[in-house]
Amino acid sequence: MHIEYFSDDLAMSERACDLILQQIEENPQTSLCPATGNTPLKTYQLLAQKLLEKPTELRLLMLDEWYGLDKTQEGSCYAFLQKYLVEPLQIPNERFFIYDSQTSSPEEACLRMQLRLKQEGPIDLMILGIGLNGHLGFNEPNDFLSPACHVAELEEQTKQHTMIGELSIKPTKGLTLGMGEILQAKKIILLINGAHKKEITKAFLKGEISTHLPASFLWLHPNVTCLIEANAL
Repeated sequence: MHIEYFSDDLAMSERACDLILQQIEENPQTSLCPATGNTPLKTYQLLAQKLLEKPTELRLLMLDEWYGLDKTQEGSCYAFLQKYLVEPLQIPNERFFIYDSQTSSPEEACLRMQLRLKQEGPIDLMILGIGLNGHLGFNEPNDFLSPACHVAELEEQTKQHTMIGELSIKPTKGLTLGMGEILQAKKIILLINGAHKKEITKAFLKGEISTHLPASFLWLHPNVTCLIEANAL
């Protein structure tokens, strides 16, 4: 794993943006799997500025989604990606692969995403953040981890995420790519920022692999760039 340290969130985000631009330059039809939330937000804003009015052939495949939320509802991963990537980069619907978050059969929605991933091939670049409990996507700490896209039972800590902080009724489940699918990505950028991440950053940097810290499995991947902002140390 290649690790870089930064003095602040902006410097970290600029570096992440440059790495994404480099990937797009190498492969204009890059399949990108972007995390959502505050951690990658500045990176996406910078990317949109850099690619303003430049046509892109990017393909976006969702990492995860809150089950039960209307996709257009504030706080959904779909709404976040629409606002910060899809609309600014003018990515058409046929190149934006999403979950059906309101289906009565979430297991079928996950199977459809598994099939889509097989059709599109391995993800070229994945952008990840690390949860306060060490999760990736909605792969929560457990005695075992699911390799493929699945319905996840969310931990209480995850239900307090800022994305859904204003909701009176919190989602209890999430739809997420599995650890096997994450580790099959050709390249991964892991972003870690904020003083609230100090404890989990310390645990992650030990390099000890455990299902109770899902992000630790990234130490097994051959092409991970981890960008860490000073406040998280």
